[in-house]
Amino acid sequence: MTGPIMLVVMIVAVAFAMALEQSMRRVRDTRRRVTQLVNKKQQQVERLRVAGRESLTLGREVRNQQRTVDHLIEEISQVEGELLRLAHPANRTFVLDEKRGPADAGWHVTVEAPTVSVGRHGPPWEGQRRFRVWAPDEHAARAKVEKRYGMDQGYSIIAVFPAPPPVANRNGDPAMV
Repeated sequence: MTGPIMLVVMIVAVAFAMALEQSMRRVRDTRRRVTQLVNKKQQQVERLRVAGRESLTLGREVRNQQRTVDHLIEEISQVEGELLRLAHPANRTFVLDEKRGPADAGWHVTVEAPTVSVGRHGPPWEGQRRFRVWAPDEHAARAKVEKRYGMDQGYSIIAVFPAPPPVANRNGDPAMV
């Protein structure tokens, strides 16, 4: 009788050992999978941190670029306003002639157009214009302008004054006159 009981005990022990072996294998596989999942999770968290830092950096760069763009747009509008102000007809200077002698100096002569046309055609402009003239003195500058826009045509000279010295260019070199 001990034989069949021993056989049953041995069969149960072998079955238990096989079940225990299979359970241990499952536990090892599960631990390996859990370890892999934890590693993947840590890698994903690290990737998210890197992406978050990069996103913050890019956000800062975008805000800085937007501030720069806003500043440049403001400067452009200021420059455009300045250009409009400078382009106003009252600020224009027309060159009457470019003939210049060694003793000549620059003169600005303000001429007013006639209000009514004297001849067949009306005056080429309305109001006043400033002309740059090269002449040795004020009298010669006045004479050059009167020769072109005479009082007999209805033009009148409002003012004659020396032209300011030329403005320097961006490099600081005096402008060529």
